[in-house]
Amino acid sequence: MIIKTIPQIRTGCILKQTMLTAIADSAFLTNEYMMEGYADGILSGCTLSATQDVIVVNKGAVWMEGQIFLIKEPLTINYSPTNTTTVLKLCFADEVRDADSVYYEMNLVLTRDCKAGKKEIELCRFKLQEGAQLRYHYQDFEDRITEFDTMNRIHVPYASYGRSTLSPDITRAFANEMLDTGSLRDFDAAFCLQILASDRPIAAEALIRYIEYTNNQKLENCTNEGIYRELTQILSRQKGTKEPPAKQGKAKKWKVLME
Repeated sequence: MIIKTIPQIRTGCILKQTMLTAIADSAFLTNEYMMEGYADGILSGCTLSATQDVIVVNKGAVWMEGQIFLIKEPLTINYSPTNTTTVLKLCFADEVRDADSVYYEMNLVLTRDCKAGKKEIELCRFKLQEGAQLRYHYQDFEDRITEFDTMNRIHVPYASYGRSTLSPDITRAFANEMLDTGSLRDFDAAFCLQILASDRPIAAEALIRYIEYTNNQKLENCTNEGIYRELTQILSRQKGTKEPPAKQGKAKKWKVLME
């Protein structure tokens, strides 16, 4: 059984059907086979920025229903203050076929529906007040869930094995702030370093097991928001720790001699 064909294309050669099929398989199927078992979500990129009235979705890759879709050019959509929760979604249309190709289209949509439907991926949500500008930079880890005038990306699904997970930007922010406290247990430090060393989103299962081990109890709310809120609590407790780092030696004892 032939399992791989590499076309040898040279000047003047005639392109055969088998050669074109091999090129198509390499271009479109190889990566998709490697993503077997992954849940729908963002694979890479798709970062957001905003001006006074426009949200920009930058280039990236999205995994949807067993296929990879590329956003090759930035997408934009106008927005305005509503003082109610508004959700930005990436919506995929059904395929369209003709004699030569299969076509797929995607569009940006602003809606008040916080629930992602079929072939929809949330990119952010926000509640913008009149006269305010949408923030997409954060002061610290907890600032990411600020209710008003802030781009909330907690609910955005990132493609991961088994189930979608949190953005790498969020987990990396958690790891950095934890390490900055300077008084971590070895277990926490190792987990944070693993997050920083990874070039992929951290699986939801790993985050859930870390939370359950740290809290010594089962996590009931395993959604992105539930995981984020628990990480926030862990970070808050860690920042409140007054004990010196384990790597530091005991404080010196001084003797005072009086005559």
